[in-house]
Amino acid sequence: MTTTEMMTAKYPAKAHAYAAWPLVLIFIGGAIGLVYGVMAYLINLKIYVSELSKLNKILANLLCGMSACSAWWFTAQLVQRSLLG
Repeated sequence: MTTTEMMTAKYPAKAHAYAAWPLVLIFIGGAIGLVYGVMAYLINLKIYVSELSKLNKILANLLCGMSACSAWWFTAQLVQRSLLG
């Protein structure tokens, strides 16, 4: 599948549901969570249309979301440390 085909692909509702779990960061992470959650969501959609096996898609989806959670945590710690001295 080419990049153009991936960009114009219509995603089924199931793909959006599986890819959207990192958006939980919006509720617990504010603006920083929004940035990381949306980035993980978009990457997960690209993973869904890739040529990976079903198991690898699931694992990549989980890894992407957990990486977003970790990045949010470290960024929040950095911001908190810089604001509180």
